[in-house]
Amino acid sequence: MGFEGSLLRVAVGLYLAAAAAYIVSFAGGSRPAGKAAASLAWIGVACQAAMLVARGLKAGHVPLVSMYEYLIAFAWMVALAYLLFERSQKEMGQGIQAAGALALLFGAGLLWHAGSLPPHLKQAEPLMPVLRSYWLVLHVSVAVVGYGAAALASALACLYFASYWAQGRSGWLAGRLPPPSALDRATYRAIRVAFPFLTLVNITGAVWAYYAWGRYWGWDPKETWSLITWLVYVLYLHARLRGEWRAPKLNAVVLVGLGTIMFTFLGVNQLAAFSQSLHSYGAGS
Repeated sequence: MGFEGSLLRVAVGLYLAAAAAYIVSFAGGSRPAGKAAASLAWIGVACQAAMLVARGLKAGHVPLVSMYEYLIAFAWMVALAYLLFERSQKEMGQGIQAAGALALLFGAGLLWHAGSLPPHLKQAEPLMPVLRSYWLVLHVSVAVVGYGAAALASALACLYFASYWAQGRSGWLAGRLPPPSALDRATYRAIRVAFPFLTLVNITGAVWAYYAWGRYWGWDPKETWSLITWLVYVLYLHARLRGEWRAPKLNAVVLVGLGTIMFTFLGVNQLAAFSQSLHSYGAGS
């Protein structure tokens, strides 16, 4: 794990430094700090890309199989999703960079967790027969994109609540944050990106399950919580498009969605029933 581990530590350091620079930029209105933060984050994304390539070459397969590999890919997508969003939303000003700090801290946390896994869970090993399928690669790839966009939406939802609280109050926070309505729309745009991929997670997972285990659905813990996660975002979109809920409640659902994603991804592995799960080869415990 020498070279790989070094890249992981460098990426964590870069994301933490970028998050700190984003906070400085947001708090003090320093454009140089904001530019430095973006540069550090892009270098971190490049380090992670190199890490994934090195892992794939070492393992001899696409590095999206084990919990360790998925944590790295998830963190990479969270950082990349924010950076692409920042480039496309220049009209929202430096206030949006507080979401960058949140996204990068979340990505650094994922990488830290990957690095803290026991050594035997970080070893690159040949794939077992059930994992030798292009459906697996497609299934996990769409999950990485969907989860990354959903994490970005959650960072924007947190910013929405800060702006909503600051609205009508005096102080520097009210002047630094974009208006709640703009953040609410930005959150919605991120969910519109995430939702098709979250839908494909369940579809491709069902097809892969059919080829691997001879059935499309079996109420396995991972399958069940993946469906619950999808339904949370269905609820968000349904309530928003019907105009039945106000923005605070909608943004709260977005945060619940990230909670179900993390439980599906990590928490369900701790369930006693998971020991009998067909997905237990991916456990991180």
